Amino acid sequence: MPFSATVFNVLIASPSDVPEERQTIAQSLQEWNTLHSQEQGKILLPVMWETHSHPAMGDRPQGLINEQVVRNCDILIGAFWTRIGSPTGIEESGTVEEVKWFLSQKKPVMLYFSKAPVDLDAVDLGQYQKLKDFKASIRDKGIQEEYHSIAGLREKLSRQLTIVMREMSVGPVIDKRTVAAAKASLDDLFATPPEQATETADDAIWFEDYTDKSFLVRGNTLPFKKAIEDAGGKYIPAKTGGKAWMFSKRKLEMVSEIVGAEARYGK
Repeated sequence: MPFSATVFNVLIASPSDVPEERQTIAQSLQEWNTLHSQEQGKILLPVMWETHSHPAMGDRPQGLINEQVVRNCDILIGAFWTRIGSPTGIEESGTVEEVKWFLSQKKPVMLYFSKAPVDLDAVDLGQYQKLKDFKASIRDKGIQEEYHSIAGLREKLSRQLTIVMREMSVGPVIDKRTVAAAKASLDDLFATPPEQATETADDAIWFEDYTDKSFLVRGNTLPFKKAIEDAGGKYIPAKTGGKAWMFSKRKLEMVSEIVGAEARYGK
C-alpha cells in the first residue's frame, strides 16, 4: 500500500575501473529500500553522472556535473581499486573533487577500497600512486573501509547503510492532513500579498504555494542564501516569473525560522 517517505539522493562515485562495484552499490540501495523504507519513511535513490546528467555548455565537464548532479545529493558512496581517475582542472579526478566537496559540506561520505587481486602488468602505476596519496590525505577525515570481493562489499553495505541511515533525520511524514495544515499556515503567516510586500520594502521576503507539497521563498533572500542552501532549497525558475527557492512543505517551520519575521513583515 502507498506510504510517505523522504527521498535521500545517494551519489555513487568512482573511477572507471570499478563498474561492477557501481552496480552493486545501486543494487544495495534498492535492497535497503525493500527492507527498511516503509518502516523508516526513508528512500535511498541511486544517483550516477551517467544517468542523472545531461549535455550542457558553459563550464568544465566536472563543473557541470557538480551543478546538475553532485550538489543535489545527500550521501556519497565511493569505490576505488587501482585508479584515481582523470584530472578535472581543479582536482586529480572527478571522484576526488566530489568526495572533497561532500566533506566540505559535512555530508555523509562512505568510501570503500578494493583489496581484490590485480594483474600488476595491467596497472597504471602512476594512477595507483595517486590513489594511495589521496587515500593517505583523507585518512584523518574519517573511517575508510576495505573489501576483498563484490560479495564482501554487498555485505558491508547492507550493515553500514543501516547504521548511517539511523543518523539521517527526516521531517514529519506528509499526508493529506499535513498538507492541509501547511497550506493553512501559509495563509495565516503571509497575510500580506506579495505585491504589497514588494511595494513597501525592497528587501521583503514572502512565501508562495508552488504545488500541493512544495512552496517558494521569494524576495530578497540574499542575506539568508547560505542557510537556505544548507536547508536543501532548490533555486528554480518560478511560474510567476524570476527565480525562487523551492522547498517541501514539511520544511515550512524550518524555513520560517531561517528568514524569521522578515518573511511576513519585511524590514
